[in-house]
Amino acid sequence: MKQKLALSCALIHRPTVLFLDEPTTGVDAVSRKEFWELLHQLQSHGITIIVSTPYMDEASLCDRVALMQESRIMEINSPKGITENFKKPLWSVRSTDMYKLMLDLRMSDVVDTCYPFGQYHHVVFKNDIRTVEAAKQAIANISEKDVDVQRISATIEDCFMELMKK
Repeated sequence: MKQKLALSCALIHRPTVLFLDEPTTGVDAVSRKEFWELLHQLQSHGITIIVSTPYMDEASLCDRVALMQESRIMEINSPKGITENFKKPLWSVRSTDMYKLMLDLRMSDVVDTCYPFGQYHHVVFKNDIRTVEAAKQAIANISEKDVDVQRISATIEDCFMELMKK
């Protein structure tokens, strides 16, 4: 309610541009959704909205995204444009011992990156593994034999993590 009140106060002067600094930090999921619906309504009335947010799912709701780290812009594009720039095959991997799996994958010479994402690890291999069978075999050579492996599309967060390596 506090964030909605602050937004209402900012709109009294009918601005053409609205700057919002992490407007939904600390806000519950339902209120976050309502807040973004309100922002889309404001946008449809011709108000330009510039938002800083640590939430990548919120960034995907924007028309343009600037991914930044340490005051440096790493990429500016539409959410779709950013994810389309992720050219490497990306794998979602899960096992019964996720912590051990992550450690094993990160220590492997064939794995480029391994990041935890919820109940899965997102993995990029150094070599060009393109089939589920090849990915399962590569992981079986590194760690547990019983893993769930799926090819997935990159999210903005995956792209951000990849850009952070550079």
